[in-house]
Amino acid sequence: MKKLRIPVALAALAMAGLALAAAQARLTGKVTDASGNPLEGVSVTLTTPNIGTFKVVLKTDKKGQYGTVLNDATMPYALKFEKEGYVTSEAKKKIPVGDTGVVDMKLLKPSETAGGQAAAPSKSDEAKLAYNAGVDALNGGDKAGAEAKFLEAVQKDPDLPQAWQALASLAFQKKEWAKTLEYGQKAVDLDPEMTAVYGMLSSAAGSAGDKKAAAQWQAKYEEANPDTPEALYNKGIDAYNKNKLKEAESFLTKAVEAKPDFALAHFWLGMTSFTLNKKPAAREHLQKYLEIEPEGSEAATAKEILPLTK
Repeated sequence: MKKLRIPVALAALAMAGLALAAAQARLTGKVTDASGNPLEGVSVTLTTPNIGTFKVVLKTDKKGQYGTVLNDATMPYALKFEKEGYVTSEAKKKIPVGDTGVVDMKLLKPSETAGGQAAAPSKSDEAKLAYNAGVDALNGGDKAGAEAKFLEAVQKDPDLPQAWQALASLAFQKKEWAKTLEYGQKAVDLDPEMTAVYGMLSSAAGSAGDKKAAAQWQAKYEEANPDTPEALYNKGIDAYNKNKLKEAESFLTKAVEAKPDFALAHFWLGMTSFTLNKKPAAREHLQKYLEIEPEGSEAATAKEILPLTK
């Protein structure tokens, strides 16, 4: 069974805005042969369908053991076990936050499997080979070659969400909004856990002039990722408009903590603080807003309020 590799060049897009440290868990396990003897030097590749660019490669020690800390245990993970002379095996695991998950694996030699030999590559495996070749091309800076391989992958296996996601990301980079929306839609239809794609689709729809679709995708993104700076900001504005100032202050504070250069979040946190008569905080955040966006849409209001915070 072929396993998908990870395109490093897409990491910035997929990882933007994530704050993971508070959701950690531990993953550990032991790899043995058919007789139960520990296997040293087994390559354990860890990926997740939620982030198409995530990959961690571990090695088993003399006792056949491996282990790592998962920074975000809210996501499911896939593991691939490889060692020369043995048949590759795979497993999936979802570990509760703060817990320790154990994935042990027994690797067999080809002669120990049914029929004594590996099966011929399936269409799915051929698609994964094409996808992996696309990853190599992308990581080498050949975007055109990568796109061709990703297209080959989805032709061989139209149900490969990682390839559709990669195609959507490449189309997004080229500002091909229609293709971004088409490919991204296929990716999330096949794998709804690819929630990072929602934000890209919202941006693509907005750039294409479809405000309704942009809002719908943004709402899905915020529902799936409730702690992003943008989601926290929107909750803060909603609370402010309902005159729930303490609640607004809490959300907006979290937004600027997660994204220190979030200009509008600083402005509305300043306005919220001013309304709550917290003048030092109001001054701090209004000044920060002007520092980030001196000609911003709220610059005039910020300059008008600042003298009142002294």
